[in-house]
Amino acid sequence: MSKNCDGFTFVETIVSLVLLLFITTALLPLVTHIMVERQNAALKSEAQQLLNDEMSNHDQSTEKTVTIRGVVYTVSWTNEGNKIKKACVRWNDYVDRIVERCGYVKQ
Repeated sequence: MSKNCDGFTFVETIVSLVLLLFITTALLPLVTHIMVERQNAALKSEAQQLLNDEMSNHDQSTEKTVTIRGVVYTVSWTNEGNKIKKACVRWNDYVDRIVERCGYVKQ
């Protein structure tokens, strides 16, 4: 019975390392993008909570700035007519996009 215990060749090792490097470089940007979007979802949740608080307080000033955990949120009110006011919250997310959430309240 003959045994061939030479192990991996140098070429096989290089090919496997190149394949591993290729997979890693392909997945790294995706993982980074997912992490940033998760943080943006947390900002959106905080903005929605702020909007709900402002709408329930009925503090309908023209514009208000609130800073939560280093993010500046701007709350603005506009009159839509028929005794309906529109409250909007704006902020810049971690990709530097301007995001806005709005809600309506009856006077």
